[in-house]
Amino acid sequence: MRRALVALVWVLVAVLPALASADTGGGFPGLSIAEVPDWLRTIPRWAFVLAFVLLPALGFPITLFYLTVSAVFPKPMLALAVALACMTANMALSYVSARLLSRPIDRLLHRRGYPLPQLTAGAEWRAIVLLRASPLPWLMQSWLLTLGGARFLPYMLVGAPVQALVGAGLVLVGESLFQGNALWLLVGVTAILLGQAALGGLRRRLRGGSSAY
Repeated sequence: MRRALVALVWVLVAVLPALASADTGGGFPGLSIAEVPDWLRTIPRWAFVLAFVLLPALGFPITLFYLTVSAVFPKPMLALAVALACMTANMALSYVSARLLSRPIDRLLHRRGYPLPQLTAGAEWRAIVLLRASPLPWLMQSWLLTLGGARFLPYMLVGAPVQALVGAGLVLVGESLFQGNALWLLVGVTAILLGQAALGGLRRRLRGGSSAY
């Protein structure tokens, strides 16, 4: 599993060769899969943060950043803080991007006969929780909410804590992978299971009420 993870990370960061420029003279290093974790630790922190904020807004899996943030920021609490800050910034960026493109996309969907349902004030927070707690891709969640008319403050204030429950467990699992600490693996898996159980119960309760989604 670890080899598969670092292979995916290798592919991801290859999109941004600048991440490695500080230590490789501007070129992408020829690394074996086993060497990738050590290479990740050489990534400049500013570059990792920039990639964390920008790339999920372009469709890259945010899960990969949760799992690798502890390689760049080895202290667990710092890694959690960075992950939360970057996730929040990416949420805002995704909202702004979708809002700027909402009119042409809405016209296109209407012409094809697939208009998106618009959120009502009463259903707004329910839809945000349901989508953020769903297994849908991160970018799709953001765009569906924005195109559906979610307001910025509820989108951020309700959505960020829900995603933080998921992200925190993944950050701690990544901590265990890169630091070789079985305790963090146990804590991370426990956090993920408890978070999923809580969100699953909340989804079932909310589905009992009205929702635009």
